Amino acid sequence: MDLCGRRRPGRELARDRRNNLVGDLSISHQMALALPSQSSPAPFGPLFSSYLLDQAYDEMFEPTGRPRSHCRELFDGLRAASEIDLGQRQMEADKAFLTQGITFTVYGDEQGTERIFPFDLLPRIITASEWRTLERGLTQRLTAINLFLKDVYHEGRILAEGVVPRDLVLSCRHYRREMRDVHVYRDIYVAIAGTDLVRLEDGRFVVLEDNLRVPSGVSYMLANREVTKRVFPALFDRYHVSPIAHYGQALLATLRALAPPHASDPTFVVLTPGGIARHDEVMRGESLQLLRSQKTSIIVSTYAWPVRMASKRLVRLPAR
Repeated sequence: MDLCGRRRPGRELARDRRNNLVGDLSISHQMALALPSQSSPAPFGPLFSSYLLDQAYDEMFEPTGRPRSHCRELFDGLRAASEIDLGQRQMEADKAFLTQGITFTVYGDEQGTERIFPFDLLPRIITASEWRTLERGLTQRLTAINLFLKDVYHEGRILAEGVVPRDLVLSCRHYRREMRDVHVYRDIYVAIAGTDLVRLEDGRFVVLEDNLRVPSGVSYMLANREVTKRVFPALFDRYHVSPIAHYGQALLATLRALAPPHASDPTFVVLTPGGIARHDEVMRGESLQLLRSQKTSIIVSTYAWPVRMASKRLVRLPAR
C-alpha cells in the first residue's frame, strides 16, 4: 500500500539520508473529484473546480483550500498546464512503462494477467523534516522487531513477563519452533522491511502493518522516479529531490554484511515464485548481479547447495 492506504504491486522500505525534499516515494497524491460542499472551500483554478476537501488529510491543500507551502510550485505548474498537456504527459509516462515492460500480476488473480504499472502523474511531496522523523521512527521500529524476534526464539522474557501474551505467539501459524535457540548472524532476523503507512486527519503518519517476509516492489519505486524526472524535468530540479538510485548498492551492502564471516565472496540468489513480480525480480537481479531461481530448480544436499538455473548453468554455493 502507499501512504494513503492504496494497495500497490509490491512493498519495500527505501531509505534516503539526504536533507532535501523527498518526492514520489510511492505513487502519490490522487484527485478525488466531487462537488464541493458549502463548508469545504474548493481550491482556486479551473483544474480544481470540483476538487473535494473533506475530513481526510490532504497532501496538497490546507483545509482553507490553499496549497501547502511545499506544494506551491507543483500547484502553480498544474494550474498553468492545460488538460491536454497533462493528458499528454500521462500518456508519455504510460508509454515509458509499457516500452520498458514494467508490469505486475495481481495477487490472487487465477489468470495471472500481467498489467502495466499504474502511474499517478502527481507526486506526493514529503518534506525533509517529515522524512527525518519517518526515517528515525522506521529505523527504531525495525530494530525493535529484530529484538522481539530474538527474544521470542531465545530467552522469551517478553512472554514470561506478560508484555505479549504467550498463547498469542505460540499459536501463530507463522511461529517456527524449528528456530528455537537458533542463532542468526548479527541477530538480524529481518533485513528488509516493507512498512505500510497511512496519514491521520491531523497529518501524523501511523503504521498500518509491517511486511517482513522479503517484501518486493522497489523496482516500481525506482521506475516511478525515472519517469517522473522525464515528464516533469524542470519541476523535479526545482524541488531538489533526494536521490534513490543508490538503493541497489545499499541493498547489496546489506546482504554482504549478513553473509557468514567465513564467506569472503558470497553468492546471492533471488528465489522467485515466477510471474507475480517478474519485473521487480529481474531489475533486482540485474542491478545487484544476482542469480534467479525458482524453488523447483533448487537441489539441497548435505554438503553444499547447488542451484540449477533456467539456463541449465550449474552454480555451486559454498558448503554449510
